[in-house]
Amino acid sequence: MQDLGLNASTVILLIIILALAVLAIRRMTHRGLCDCGGDCDEGSCRGCSSCSAVDDMVKSMDEAAKKACCCEKEKGR
Repeated sequence: MQDLGLNASTVILLIIILALAVLAIRRMTHRGLCDCGGDCDEGSCRGCSSCSAVDDMVKSMDEAAKKACCCEKEKGR
């Protein structure tokens, strides 16, 4: 089995991964799980209740479900 050593490149990689994890956690704690981009004011985007990202997603999912339903009915004829 190979020896697990911490050389300079390993330490730099671990620091980069740690920094990205901290930024991701900070974003989640400040904006919640909302992913509405720049449509929300700072602090108003808590759980997507104030932005339209979820509404757009639900609308497109409903349209896809209706289209799939209609296609299945036509195949059954």
